[in-house]
Amino acid sequence: MRGENLTLRGMRNLLPDEKAKLNRVESEIRRLFNIYGFQEIETPTIEPLELFELKSGEEIRHRMYRFTDLGGREVVLRPEATASVTKLVVQEMRSIPLPIKVGYILNAFRYDEPQYGRYREFKQGGFEIFGTKSPLADAEILEVSSRLMDGLGIRDYYIKIGHEGVLRAVLTYFGVEEIVQDRVLGLLDKERLTEAFEILAPLPKGLEAVELIKSLWEIKSRNATEALKRAEMILKDIPEAIEQLNNLREIIELAQASGVSKLVVDMGFARGLDYYTGMIFEVYAKDLRIAVNGGGRYDKLASLLGWDVPAVGCSPGIDRISLVMDEKVVPRDDLVCMIVSMVKEGDIIAAKLAGTLRMRGVPTLVDYTRRDVSKALSYASKRNVKYVALIGGREVEANTIALKNMETGNQEELKVEQVVEKLSSYILKKT
Repeated sequence: MRGENLTLRGMRNLLPDEKAKLNRVESEIRRLFNIYGFQEIETPTIEPLELFELKSGEEIRHRMYRFTDLGGREVVLRPEATASVTKLVVQEMRSIPLPIKVGYILNAFRYDEPQYGRYREFKQGGFEIFGTKSPLADAEILEVSSRLMDGLGIRDYYIKIGHEGVLRAVLTYFGVEEIVQDRVLGLLDKERLTEAFEILAPLPKGLEAVELIKSLWEIKSRNATEALKRAEMILKDIPEAIEQLNNLREIIELAQASGVSKLVVDMGFARGLDYYTGMIFEVYAKDLRIAVNGGGRYDKLASLLGWDVPAVGCSPGIDRISLVMDEKVVPRDDLVCMIVSMVKEGDIIAAKLAGTLRMRGVPTLVDYTRRDVSKALSYASKRNVKYVALIGGREVEANTIALKNMETGNQEELKVEQVVEKLSSYILKKT
């Protein structure tokens, strides 16, 4: 085993810079929880298999990490968050007044083929609203998705939006059963049109369905008004589809009113999860071909678990967003002080100073190595330390600290109490 790579394929060890980027995404998600009134929750990593066999979609069901536990139960590592969160809401939150707004940051696992931005263990954030069918809720999910990208300094992105309800209304009109609809929409999600149409074509009205879906597939536009008008002409003979299209129109108008400006209407767009019933969307950023966020309306999932309550939400991919994020918004090491005790007699002073500074909230390192001053200063520079406190034999005798400003190069002799006050003041100015 020695010398071999013991990290499983598709799993990652996160180095400090990578973890800092993920932490920055998580902190922005939590900031938005507060601004939009989402309460953070957490669900188990291991869930019963049947939870994800309800409506998770064929692709996810084939990619789950599943096993039998010591109690003989069929269980899975959570492959996505929405089903788990819906279960929590149904089981634990019925007494809470509607609408219920919950947020989360969870890890998930899928046995996908690893590639850039796609891992077998990954982190999802989430914003979910239960208990309302209002288009205002759908628009808010689009708004928070847009604000997340903006807040992380990501400018070159767009939000692809469609409506699963329109597609399902079309398929229902042509007599396609729901189980077949799920397969067709799953294939459309992967852009495997030929296979989807091969399923539809043999059905009694299958060829008509194929032609209409082909027409919808061609509607892709940043001009929402134009795209919706074209779709209306195609769907004019299917009242249920027109009703769903009007829902999409209202959601888009509300989202635009709240400042969402980067929408691309795609009327042939579908998502692979079987539980979607209405508006769906995905967020794409420059230089990454896979979506960094996605979601939509899923009004029937909770009813499968025992509570008939509508829902809409999204799950931003924390790992993927970190890949396209502006490095400038990632905080560097915020170490204010490094204490260097150059002689054993200075260790007590170093320990006392470090403890006092940390209690005052001053981020502080202690150098334990007894290396020479030049090497200690080089290390401090690499860690972006602001001040270095040097304690040598002369400082021990005088009961002082040589405090060096790493930015200006200035050095001054101070009493311990003066160092504490100076660095505490530095922290207060920064906040």
